[in-house]
Amino acid sequence: MDILFQPFLDHFSKNLPLSDQTKVEIGSHLKILNLNKKHILIQENQRHDFAYFVIKGAVRSFYLKDGTEVNTWFALENDMVGSLQNFNDNPSRETMELVENCTLIAINIKKIKPLMLTNIQIANFINAIIEEYALFLEDKIYFSQMMNSIDKYLTLVDKQPQLLQRIPLTYIASFLGITRETLSRLRAK
Repeated sequence: MDILFQPFLDHFSKNLPLSDQTKVEIGSHLKILNLNKKHILIQENQRHDFAYFVIKGAVRSFYLKDGTEVNTWFALENDMVGSLQNFNDNPSRETMELVENCTLIAINIKKIKPLMLTNIQIANFINAIIEEYALFLEDKIYFSQMMNSIDKYLTLVDKQPQLLQRIPLTYIASFLGITRETLSRLRAK
């Protein structure tokens, strides 16, 4: 099994015992990808068989509304990237694009999902991934629905300052629901 898989396995199996055989079985459905900035991982309105774990790099998710990109979240190292719609064999509602050159672990969800029925350790492992992703999405919903733009910006500065250094300001402004000019004024204060 590739040594780069270990951080992924460790991240989601903190409290889950995984036998060596299960690790090998999971590993057989993983692969390392090195992809360039601007690469589209998942396209809106298309089915996709993979989810991704970010080893290195940054990813954004967005959808088109009246021809305008609306950024919904950003992922950095040790984050999962994917669509629960795809997990259920439905088209994704969002596009996911690399903001930086990335090293990712691709998880073949189409092949690993049936193993959940025969291996409880794999089922628990995949459930841990889905649980973390659901918590991530819940935070994003709260962030987008319950905070005004200033509070959103201050939260980013406090909790994820690296985003402001790694993600283009145009994407950050879209994520905050403000114009780039308004973001520049906020940053100047």
